[in-house]
Amino acid sequence: EIKVMPVGDIQWAGESSHTALRMLKDHIQWGVDNGVWFIGMGDYIDHFSPSNRATLRAGKLYDTALEGIDQLAHMRVKELYEKALAPSKGRWLGLLEGHHFHQYKTGITSDMELAEMLGTVHLGTSAYLRLAFKNTPRGASQTAENGDVLIWAHHGHGSAQTPGAVLNKLQRVSARWEGDIFIMGHAHTKESTIIDRVIPVWNEPHRLAHRSVVLACTGGFLKGYVEHSRDGL
Repeated sequence: EIKVMPVGDIQWAGESSHTALRMLKDHIQWGVDNGVWFIGMGDYIDHFSPSNRATLRAGKLYDTALEGIDQLAHMRVKELYEKALAPSKGRWLGLLEGHHFHQYKTGITSDMELAEMLGTVHLGTSAYLRLAFKNTPRGASQTAENGDVLIWAHHGHGSAQTPGAVLNKLQRVSARWEGDIFIMGHAHTKESTIIDRVIPVWNEPHRLAHRSVVLACTGGFLKGYVEHSRDGL
């Protein structure tokens, strides 16, 4: 049995941030204690959104100001790693890119930096991940070579005003893309469903079987509201 846990939409912004840090730490530690493999779903630090990055590029800031912004982003990545993610190093299948990240003067991003810290690869916005199982019983699966499990992962995009909005997007994707598990973050909701598909088994005895396809929204750790929080006072 292989346990896989998607983790994303953390949006860490510092000690007084809106991130549920204790919950995140407990989540990661449970995964480590239970031999889980993690998948990063994007939005690890809350540094710049796409519109913020466009504004920054248009600002024509001095090099010293840009260096200070780089240092702050690096500090946030290091904080997140040390405060919550360090125990999971070496247990990540890869990290997707989210919307909230920082691009350093060197060209790399904070997501790429975190992937290096965790000893894994940067997957871009969307990626396939293939879990290859050895010694699969004969006839157990005829739709994927050697009983492989194929995961289609995407950070996500757009708005989701209803619980099933992301699942609707994933269902449309699953009609056109091959896969056993389809996961998406971004919306911060946790929803899942299973679609059962009929498959032919060509080994003797010839028969019909089913293969379950999982669609899941992977949730997040960003708090919607923080008690006594004030801004601009």
